Amino acid sequence: MGNKIHAETEQRYVDILSNGGFKAFFGDESNKEAVMALLNTMLPKHRQIKEIYYQPTEHQGPVIGQSKEFKYDFMCSDASGAKFIVEMQRYIEKSWFKRCVSYASRAYDRQNKTGFDYDVPPVYLIGLMGVDIDHPDKEYWEDRYISEYTFREKECHDLLDETIVIIFAELTRFHKTEDECVTLDDKLLYLLKNSGKMERPPKWAGEKPCKDLLDAFAIGGFSKTKREQYDKDMYDEKRRNGELAAAREDGIAEGHARGHAEAKIEMAIKLKALGVDIDTIVQATGLDRETVEKL
Repeated sequence: MGNKIHAETEQRYVDILSNGGFKAFFGDESNKEAVMALLNTMLPKHRQIKEIYYQPTEHQGPVIGQSKEFKYDFMCSDASGAKFIVEMQRYIEKSWFKRCVSYASRAYDRQNKTGFDYDVPPVYLIGLMGVDIDHPDKEYWEDRYISEYTFREKECHDLLDETIVIIFAELTRFHKTEDECVTLDDKLLYLLKNSGKMERPPKWAGEKPCKDLLDAFAIGGFSKTKREQYDKDMYDEKRRNGELAAAREDGIAEGHARGHAEAKIEMAIKLKALGVDIDTIVQATGLDRETVEKL
């Protein structure tokens, strides 16, 4: 029998696609071994991480003439200096791929401190997707869930050097049951997708590094301080989701009364006044990031 997953039971493990769950796992350096194991599941064999160093997630924009701050969800580096960014996406957002390219490009360019030495380590951005990517070749991607994008020669696929690599793990496309998970990669992806809904550990959960990952996800194992922060993050997320739902309803009502574009702008203004972050407003309204920032 496969693992039973029930949404109505008390949550035992964090949902990695929630803000609170993501921060509880990736933001805690005591989870270093589990984080490395998870990232290595999605990284190519030559880029397997043996040690990671946590990096600050907030930076000032490096573009000349701008001082705008931007923030990664999570960033670390390995002994070679390669950077690894993890972004979590659970809502459909216009131009999300372009935003990932922008984030990875900024992290790559920041390493070129002299302006002349371009021999810098690569940057890998891993997107944990709670929504499907709209692939042009839908049949090809029907049973696939890991995709990789980088600079290659168009015809022969030559890779002259490692620079920027973007990898997506589309968890919504991963449909294997507990019993169908045989490889380590499948087991870790199963935990990544289903941990927030599991009422018991899978039968193979005692194996390394699955045990490390599930131990890091276990809410009952949090310290008092970490549990308080997790509860606060989850409360804030629920409140923000409620605000978004109300704003969407207002936007729909206003959209019937006046122009659709004007209603979306009005919704964005209300959300900014509530203190909702830019990324969430972009997701809720479908407006581009630059427009929202200027409101």
